[in-house]
Amino acid sequence: MTSSTNRVSRKKVAIVGSGSAGIGALWALNRTHHDVYLYEAGDRLGGHTNTVEWKKGKFTTLVDTGFIVLNTATYPNFINFLKNIKVNTVPTQMTFGVSRDQGKFEWAGTNLDSVFSQKRNIFSLKMWRLIFDIIRFNQFALDLLKDDDGDDSSASKGAAPMETIGQYLDREGYSETFRNDYLIPMTAAVWSTSPDKCTLEFPAVTLIRFMWNHHLLSTVAARPDWLTLEGGAKSYIDAVMSGFPPNHLFLKTAVKHVTSEKNGRVRLHLENGKTEVFDHVILATHGDQAYQIIKPSATPEEEKIMSSFKTSENTCILHSDLSHMPQRKKSWSAWNYLTVSSPWTGKDIDQVSLTYNMNILQHIPKEGFGDVLVTLNPIQEPKPETIQGRYSYSHPLYTPDAIRAQQALPKIQNTRGISYAGAWTKYGFHEDGFSSGIHAASAHLGAKLPFEFVDSTYSRGKKPKLGITDLVVKLIIMAIQVFVVDILEWIFGKNRRKTLPKANGASKKILNDKHSYRANTTSQWACASCRRALARTKLSPPRRTVTNSARAKKAQATHTADAPSMERMAEYYRYKNRSTMYYTLSIILGTVAFSYGSVPMYKMICQTTGWGGQPIRAPSHGGSGDFDPASRVIPVTDARRIRVTFNASVSDILPWKFVPQQREVRVLPGETALAFYTATNRSDSDIIGVATYSVTPAQVAPYFSKIQCFCFEEQRLNAGETVDMPVFFYLDPDLLNDLNMRGINEVTLSYTFFKAKYDNNGNFRGFPTTS
Repeated sequence: MTSSTNRVSRKKVAIVGSGSAGIGALWALNRTHHDVYLYEAGDRLGGHTNTVEWKKGKFTTLVDTGFIVLNTATYPNFINFLKNIKVNTVPTQMTFGVSRDQGKFEWAGTNLDSVFSQKRNIFSLKMWRLIFDIIRFNQFALDLLKDDDGDDSSASKGAAPMETIGQYLDREGYSETFRNDYLIPMTAAVWSTSPDKCTLEFPAVTLIRFMWNHHLLSTVAARPDWLTLEGGAKSYIDAVMSGFPPNHLFLKTAVKHVTSEKNGRVRLHLENGKTEVFDHVILATHGDQAYQIIKPSATPEEEKIMSSFKTSENTCILHSDLSHMPQRKKSWSAWNYLTVSSPWTGKDIDQVSLTYNMNILQHIPKEGFGDVLVTLNPIQEPKPETIQGRYSYSHPLYTPDAIRAQQALPKIQNTRGISYAGAWTKYGFHEDGFSSGIHAASAHLGAKLPFEFVDSTYSRGKKPKLGITDLVVKLIIMAIQVFVVDILEWIFGKNRRKTLPKANGASKKILNDKHSYRANTTSQWACASCRRALARTKLSPPRRTVTNSARAKKAQATHTADAPSMERMAEYYRYKNRSTMYYTLSIILGTVAFSYGSVPMYKMICQTTGWGGQPIRAPSHGGSGDFDPASRVIPVTDARRIRVTFNASVSDILPWKFVPQQREVRVLPGETALAFYTATNRSDSDIIGVATYSVTPAQVAPYFSKIQCFCFEEQRLNAGETVDMPVFFYLDPDLLNDLNMRGINEVTLSYTFFKAKYDNNGNFRGFPTTS
């Protein structure tokens, strides 16, 4: 152990707040000759480090409800600290999943099976666009860091100063699905806040740098290992406080404000009316709390900087109510983000909650303790009998003003005997809080650390280094964007028209006026790529000529200087004409390919999904070879039986009699059933028929799985022949977890036969045979 340097005289130091920053400062100062006191407004130490008991019958375990995990890449100081105080860590998983509108749209990033936990999403353009946008974002977002000087308050090349992530997504044309079902949940989950607070206002460069440092922009590359503290996060608090003098610790003692003494010392004014004088004070609270403490005596510069920091209050509940998890277990992850769409738009997110699956994160076995969940800001209250604890945590809000204030914070650090520490000084994580605390102790009070201090802000360097592989990937992504995504958007009318802003009460601009240009707005006929190209050219709008003022002359001069030249306009229209040609050729080729592939594609879709009331084919038949059908055909004996009725019909030109042999069967979810249809060819010629089918109600279709059937297979009946046609099926047990299935007790399976092979006269046409 190294003692502190003697370059700083012995001081009486007060630490206000016992979160990660306060504990970090205390641990560093415990190794010095300073006289240290710790003030905490609450009745416990730790702040977000809050380990509580979970009880299930005779079993008891410890659960973290605030700070839960850390990783090996971006927690260098905290990991070195844990090694120094001999607190062990254990590996954990960090997976992420989204469930929207009670399971209507679900996916998780654990593996390919969880990405398509809803089988119908395999054929969903929205889902594939989401995957494409994730890959595109991971690759192209790094461009914001290439010309960044490390100062997040500055603008990157091509972006407006302090461009927000919402503005960046609009500028680059990312889909609403990517915004609402990936980036907003990811960002809000990481910062434990609601998207309506600050997600889209988060400065783009700051967010991208954070995601890059934490390897969250890696599509395929390995990501850092995630860890949790053995015995709970509180174990490091206990290790630091061991041996700390009790008379220097003040719980339930709030600091109301501070004032400066004439001799340079700082006076703490406590809420109980008492005051104490110190040589130095470390305010290790939230930024807005620190501002309230210094406000009565703040300098203008302190007032300007500290007033920019805000926090959001979040409710945290420890419980076991599974309604706060995704509907499908394949979507269950370590972090589970549940959302409810806006009732007004049906698109934007209106309500959100985040549920941590502690069975996964802290390896808590279900056998003894059941489901252990921690939900932040629950959409609805968990069942009272499942709740074991309720807590409240504040988290910093990151806005452009807050980022600017972070950059200016060194100007007021260690002035008039006050230092500021907290996670809010950086990205808002435990490492940031702890590092700010030990930095204040070492830089301002001379504490010596047993390891080298590392600034994790640039753990991967200031600028990403991209190679030839990245360039090739970008070219492929750009080609897909132009020749697939933009064309599909154009075909299906997904391009959103942006409303031009009013200026000084002026009349509305006409969108399709060929002379109307806006630097940040594009015409209604432009494709997505053209709009982005136009946005980058920054064409200035023509201004009306007014001759009766100096202002008009100035405006006209500005227009003359800024107006696009004929060469630029010609280049733009050449680009537009080329794009039109490419789109036309792509549409022609796509139409030809679609005409040839539509029938087999339709058959494949109908056999694999439940679209349009079509029952799905069991995965063991034509699906994954390693699927075990026995895992799905286990009857759920405590569930209600469902009545399955049968219907049959034939087309007008098919002279068959086609009827079900039974009117109904009653089955349990997971129970197999066998039904028969009878078909008779009443004509005097051989005929081939093909059957289609459907299930009503339509929401049952994804759970109606056929193990064997005669659907989509040519059935040849000789003249006067009668055959029995079996259907072997079961209802998937997952329907019990679907809220849309509640109250449905009857299902109808309908088949219709059509004539398949006949000539112009309606007679059977035989196939050529080989001898």
